[in-house]
Amino acid sequence: MQRDRRHNPYPWTWEIPAGVACTVLLVLAVGVHLGNGLAHLASGQGWTWPAQSQLFASIPAVLNSAPATSPVGVHAWVMAVELLLLGGLGWATVAGWQRWGPPRLKGVATRDQAEQVLGVTRLRKVATIVRPDLHPVRRIPGGNR
Repeated sequence: MQRDRRHNPYPWTWEIPAGVACTVLLVLAVGVHLGNGLAHLASGQGWTWPAQSQLFASIPAVLNSAPATSPVGVHAWVMAVELLLLGGLGWATVAGWQRWGPPRLKGVATRDQAEQVLGVTRLRKVATIVRPDLHPVRRIPGGNR
């Protein structure tokens, strides 16, 4: 099963890198506006968010000038939010790569499937069959098993 994966790999095409690039750009754009909104909220001015049509066009204005708040505060919030979002994106990438990427093992049971067949619950259920000397069958007087 593993040999098949190595000799017949899925061909890499432009869709996957384009999807990754679009995702990263969208996360970065949302991070700038989220950091700006949090900076305004922390300074007591209320939440701000651009119109949907201005999501990308307003990024230079947010980064260059912040008339209501200090530019240092906005940049600090934006950097903090961007680092958190990029860390989350990196974690999701590693988890996805391990789950669906080329190094995954094909034909291996999940933890839940292994627990169902080999776990403690199943062992307790069949204990009288596996070790009848340790777990004798309890008979009810006057009744069947």
